[in-house]
Amino acid sequence: MILESAILYIKPGLASDFESAFRAASGVLLTKKGYVDHELHKCVENRDEYIFLVRWSGIKDHLLGFRGHPDYKKWSALLEPFYASPPEVKHYIDIRIDSREQADMELVKLLIPGSGTDAEADADADEESASD
Repeated sequence: MILESAILYIKPGLASDFESAFRAASGVLLTKKGYVDHELHKCVENRDEYIFLVRWSGIKDHLLGFRGHPDYKKWSALLEPFYASPPEVKHYIDIRIDSREQADMELVKLLIPGSGTDAEADADADEESASD
């Protein structure tokens, strides 16, 4: 999986129009091979800055599949008039961290009582008995 990020700097005063154009342009992505999902976030500190995140199955799906497709010109034509400067585009790969999975399991246990394993429940019961 590839995460594409683009920092978008929008011309001052055009944020609302840009957001409307972005909604319309988003439909172009939905049918592209390798497209997974996307998000747009507005910067709190700078109202004319956005981060656009797109998940692709692979980097070729973005660089060759999307950018090489005629729909890319439609995408660009809808959004480029709003850019104060060219987007800063980068691609990232996910780094799996075992502790993240462990943290997720711990969170589930906290949020859903009784979601731990029977062995864990037995260990907890043994600890409580020992303290009596």
